[in-house]
Amino acid sequence: MSGVAFGIFRARTFTISSFRCCGEILKGQSPPLMNRSTLLCVDDDPGIRELYAAMLGTYEYEVLVAEGGHQALDLFRSKVKEIDAVISDYEMPGMNGAQLAAELKSYDPDIPVIVISGSLPILEQTPYFVDAAVPKGASVEKIIDNIEALLEARRAGHASAGLSRKMPPD
Repeated sequence: MSGVAFGIFRARTFTISSFRCCGEILKGQSPPLMNRSTLLCVDDDPGIRELYAAMLGTYEYEVLVAEGGHQALDLFRSKVKEIDAVISDYEMPGMNGAQLAAELKSYDPDIPVIVISGSLPILEQTPYFVDAAVPKGASVEKIIDNIEALLEARRAGHASAGLSRKMPPD
């Protein structure tokens, strides 16, 4: 399978040279859903939502997307038992990422919430209910590492809040 390129965050490009699952190249197949963690990805930019679905899907996550905080809350309430973590843009109309995190934690205090922002002050001053703050433009691998650390803490029964507040840029 030839590489596929996706643009992200103002001319930043990631390239996927092959899609792999359990060491084998995928040929249009997804791994069994029962073994996949489900992520809810929230962004008001449709291109970023598509990117989340494509990129995180190649890492064997089941990806649900929402275009804003209110839609994310509706989706979360309807699938609260299925969603393992939430990734949200901070700057969105109607409800920002921190407000969304607070609402999500009222339904499930242990749900890991990662907020992505291009603003350094926001990254440095995230509220306690945001589990990780990630700079826009961070590599997919760094985002995946953060997701996995939060999911592992949740599986181990540790509270996720404050586990990984900030992640340095690439």
